[in-house]
Amino acid sequence: MPDEYDFKNYKSIDEFSKTIEGTKYLHELYLKAISNPIRREILFIIKKNKKILKNTLLEILINEKIINDEFSFKYNIDYLIKAFCVNEIEENNEIYYEITQSGRIIDYLK
Repeated sequence: MPDEYDFKNYKSIDEFSKTIEGTKYLHELYLKAISNPIRREILFIIKKNKKILKNTLLEILINEKIINDEFSFKYNIDYLIKAFCVNEIEENNEIYYEITQSGRIIDYLK
């Protein structure tokens, strides 16, 4: 059975969809991404702001005591990106996040 390392270079949902194993892996990844309460809060905040600056998002999460540090932030935001729930956008040397269609599942979870 393939594991995460077999799929680490996949960049799109289409790449995962080429095999049953890839599809199964993506579904498991997605379920873990949206089942975590910290990641759900991140999705709510990003959705509410439509597009949010990385530092602003980090500040909100720390101030609301959702996370404690930047390491926790990086781990969770990377997981959401890997699960295609969030897009990372670089503009003018700043990093922004926006919710994807897959991340909009959050509308039905709270």
